[in-house]
Amino acid sequence: YFDPKSKTDDPRWSVVDIRSEAEFAEPVTLPELRDIPELEEMVLLRKGSRLSVQPVTEKEWKIITKSRKIRQL
Repeated sequence: YFDPKSKTDDPRWSVVDIRSEAEFAEPVTLPELRDIPELEEMVLLRKGSRLSVQPVTEKEWKIITKSRKIRQL
């Protein structure tokens, strides 16, 4: 929300604008990720991990995208 007391040189809030560059043609499911041995140490697949925003290493991303169709947006 807009905070009128916030100053440009000392903001109370910050925002990052992002946009997708590509998307998978079909969703990647959790069971599919669990079936990939190279991803067994992935944070998302650890016991007790919450299914929310999780880090994905560049190596993990390459493994996931290797066999998937990706559409550029």
